[in-house]
Amino acid sequence: MSGYLFLVFVFSCLSITAADLYHGPETADSHKVDKDDFVGRHHGESLSKFITRVLQPNTEYLDKCGRTINKVAELMRSKLVPHKVAATIKGGSLGKGTAVKQMADADLLFPLGGISSVKELSVKLPEILKTLQSALDRSGHKVTSIKKTPFTIQFLISIDGVLQDVDLLPIVDLGIQHPTKENLKTIYTEMKKNENLRDYYMKCLSFLQVNFVKQQPPKVKSVIRLLKYWIKTKQHKLKSYGAELLVIKAYEDLGSPLSIREEDLAINVFGKLTDLRSLKVSWNKYFDPKNFNVPSAPYILDPACPYHNLIRQKSGGIDDKYVYLERDAKKILNVLKDQDYRSKRGEL
Repeated sequence: MSGYLFLVFVFSCLSITAADLYHGPETADSHKVDKDDFVGRHHGESLSKFITRVLQPNTEYLDKCGRTINKVAELMRSKLVPHKVAATIKGGSLGKGTAVKQMADADLLFPLGGISSVKELSVKLPEILKTLQSALDRSGHKVTSIKKTPFTIQFLISIDGVLQDVDLLPIVDLGIQHPTKENLKTIYTEMKKNENLRDYYMKCLSFLQVNFVKQQPPKVKSVIRLLKYWIKTKQHKLKSYGAELLVIKAYEDLGSPLSIREEDLAINVFGKLTDLRSLKVSWNKYFDPKNFNVPSAPYILDPACPYHNLIRQKSGGIDDKYVYLERDAKKILNVLKDQDYRSKRGEL
C-alpha cells in the first residue's frame, strides 16, 4: 500500500427550491400540467426536451463550479497544508457527468504523503482535520459555518462572490491503479475482518464509484438527472449515489440498448421505486455479494463496497420516509405511462 493520503473535497450549491430550478418561460400550456408531473415541465413536453431545458447544466454554471474546485485545490496544495500533494481526481456529480443545474457537487481526491495504511489514517485523522481547519482559517478566503464530523470538515467558502458548501475528507491511496476482483480481494478481506475500519476503506474506494457511473451513456445520465431532480423537488431522502445506481440497474435490466428513449428508462426506474419490498440492486464487478452478508430487501448495494446499502432500512419493515417515496413514485409512474400512451397516439 503506497504512502499517500487523499483529500476529497465535496462541494455543492446552496439549498434551493423547486422554483429556483425552473427557468422556462410561462405560456398558456405551461399551466396545463398534472400536479404529479415533474415541476416546471410544460404540457406535452418530452422528457428529453425537459431535461435539456431545466436539468442540463450549461457551460457557464460548470465553469463556475470548476473555478471553485480549482481555488480550493490550490489552497490544499499550498504551504498552508503540510503534506505533499500529487495528482487530483475529480468525483461527485461533476466528475461522474451527472450534475443537475444548480445542484452540482464535486469530489477532489488529493494524494498526500505521510499515511501508509487505513489503520494509521483512523488514528491520525482527528489531527489531520485540525491541520486542514487551520489552513482554512489562514487562507484569506471568507470561510464560515465550519463544522467537523468524524471524517470531514464542512464549511461555506466565498470565492469570486460565489458561496459554496465544501466538505474536506482525507483518505488513503490504496495503491490500486487498475482495479480487478483479484487485486481488490485483499482490501475486502480486511474490511470483513475490521468492522471499525470499514467506513475508512469505503471512502478510499470512492474512485471506483466515480468510474462506475462515469462510464454510463448520455441517456442514462439524463435520466439520473431526472430522478435526482424529482427527489429534490419532492424532498425525498434517497441519496444521489443511490439514485445513480438505481438508474444504471434499470438500464441494464432493459438489456443496455445502444439507443433508448428517456421515457422507457424513466418508466422502468420509477416502476422499481413503486415496490421497495422487492428492490434488490447489486453487482459483482469488484466482489461477489454472496460472499458477504447481503441485507434483506430493499437494498441498493454499492458496487465498490459490500457493506454500503444506499437504501438501508430499520428492522421490521419499510421506513416512513420510503413509504412516501413509494407513494409518489406510483403517481409519477402513472403520469409517465399516460403521457407516453397519448404521445404515441398523437394526442400530445
